[in-house]
Amino acid sequence: MIAAGVVIFSVSISNDGGLGSWGTSSTTTLSIGSSRFDATGTLFNAGLANVAQLLFSIGYLTFNGLFTCIANAIEWDNLALSRKGLRVTKPEGQQRSSYFLQLPFRFAVPLTGVSCLVHWLMSQSLFLVRIDIQDPNGKLVLNLGSKSACGFSRLSFLVLCITFTLIFCLVLVMSLWRWRINIPLAASCSLVISAACHPPLDEVDPHLKAVQWGVTAKGAVNGIEHCSLSTNAVEKPQYGRRYV
Repeated sequence: MIAAGVVIFSVSISNDGGLGSWGTSSTTTLSIGSSRFDATGTLFNAGLANVAQLLFSIGYLTFNGLFTCIANAIEWDNLALSRKGLRVTKPEGQQRSSYFLQLPFRFAVPLTGVSCLVHWLMSQSLFLVRIDIQDPNGKLVLNLGSKSACGFSRLSFLVLCITFTLIFCLVLVMSLWRWRINIPLAASCSLVISAACHPPLDEVDPHLKAVQWGVTAKGAVNGIEHCSLSTNAVEKPQYGRRYV
């Protein structure tokens, strides 16, 4: 982001001093923009103004995937802390419905809000400039202020860089955060999930009830205790002991 800012600053032509004006009130334009007044020039400037939007949208998918993994890990780990119903698309019994877009609101709302903020700041930093001044006969007059370019606001871009840096630092901190693990990590591995879904045989329809993961009272194999999601009372596994 910083490197991109240096490049954009170096190819901008400013008619106002310092950081200039905010948003579309800025008179700064990019020298790499097209000054043509035909459709090709307009489309080129529009594409130049929106290429950052496309790149951020791709990056947003990465952020969304990261937070989805974090939310799934928290949801899975909570099954070892308290009794909860399983999340499914069509809940029955004590089951719970899945999250909209796979993210709880405490993740989805801030993520959507930040995305809207960044997209808005980008629209205030790079924007299409097209001013057509015509004479009484409808002919375009170029020397009276007509302009076709890609506008650029240094002040808006500075705020955008600061915002993006804060977002990057937040994502970095959350990526390095060491979570306390109460249940073997599963992610999307079906083998690990399946291993945690073998309750005692005397339980009836445990998938429809609230369950908790831990050491079950029944199900020991050759003296080795068994851990599973269960509707019955479970105990917390002890460090250093073997379980199946």
